[in-house]
Amino acid sequence: MAKMVVSFSVVPIGTGSPSVSKYVQRATQVIREMGLKYRTGAGFTDVELDSYAQLAELLQRIERALAEMGAQRILYTIKIDRRFDKELYIEEKVQKAEKI
Repeated sequence: MAKMVVSFSVVPIGTGSPSVSKYVQRATQVIREMGLKYRTGAGFTDVELDSYAQLAELLQRIERALAEMGAQRILYTIKIDRRFDKELYIEEKVQKAEKI
């Protein structure tokens, strides 16, 4: 059950390397630890959430984890699909888009 699907990316800066894969892996681990349904893509990760408070908690946990890995700065890009009339599911959205 989800009220919103959030697509986001986190870009760590000040890591000394152009590679971000280990940071993406750690962010994904945080999502799993929270027990959230998600789907990682080439540039964004989609996650099913119920509230803005849950989103804030997720971002805070990811930020803390990436800071512990040495990130000096993090750029976030966030897109929120919020519905009030029905539940939202990542797989349903993808299936509808791929049908066309």
